[in-house]
Amino acid sequence: MPKFLKKGVLAGVGLLACIAFVGCVTVRETQPEQTAREQLLLSRAADLASMKIDPTVPAGNAIYVNTRYFIDDDDYRTRYAIARIRAQLLARGYRLVGSRDEADTIAEISSGALSIDGADTMFGLPSIPIPIPFAESVSTPQIPVFRNHERNGTAKFLITFYSAKTGSEQDIIGPIYGFSRYERSSILGISWQQQNLMEPEAE
Repeated sequence: MPKFLKKGVLAGVGLLACIAFVGCVTVRETQPEQTAREQLLLSRAADLASMKIDPTVPAGNAIYVNTRYFIDDDDYRTRYAIARIRAQLLARGYRLVGSRDEADTIAEISSGALSIDGADTMFGLPSIPIPIPFAESVSTPQIPVFRNHERNGTAKFLITFYSAKTGSEQDIIGPIYGFSRYERSSILGISWQQQNLMEPEAE
């Protein structure tokens, strides 16, 4: 192969490689495993579900919160959700106690869901592999016209209140649901987002 052709091929390969890799690398570093946004999706869903707890149990009752039916009791998501439910009971005027013997009422809490669903949509030009003679093939960059990134957090709780002395039902709250949302969209590089992860004053 003539030298000028060989140089041209090498220059073309280098140019295509640069085009293929510009803007295509995303580095994600997070401690712990989930990002702050993922944690906010879970905790906000728990907040919104817990806000609906308003039992008809006599005001001022001493309540023992039984968590044995709550999922993943050692998981940080579960610990926050339990703490949020306890805080809601305190806000409603009840006293929390550390044992059944001290309680007037048992609040048995369970979780049907505490997780995140997600979907990503893209319309535009896909990445196209280009074979290069005497070299590995490269790919053109993906060119999105419209892109949508959506994540939804869901919490589902059930709280059963019963007498610590007789075991008779005092109230059942739920199932109650909380839904959190984060959505980021872009058209031709112009982006916007919608979310309910934080209170307005926190934003």
